[in-house]
Amino acid sequence: MASEVLNLTAQIVSSHASMTELSPKELVQEIKAIYRVLAALEEEIVAPETVAPVRRPRKPRAVKMVESPEAKAVEDETKLPVGDPDYMEFMESREG
Repeated sequence: MASEVLNLTAQIVSSHASMTELSPKELVQEIKAIYRVLAALEEEIVAPETVAPVRRPRKPRAVKMVESPEAKAVEDETKLPVGDPDYMEFMESREG
């Protein structure tokens, strides 16, 4: 793993140094800084305490069904509950 961090550090520094003029001292400082950051990131990934706890899926909320005023009016008119076979027959006779 350390060689991977070192390779990434070399790629990042060489890419940045190809576009920016750096003195030898600045180059060494940049190498050290980038290596430290990458090594710290690697430790965070490996550390077991950073693993998020497994969450259980939520239970779906209970939904209260509300009968529309139109359905209540039809039910009151016919005195039959909606969905009743007699009600369905009644509705078919009303349609035509």
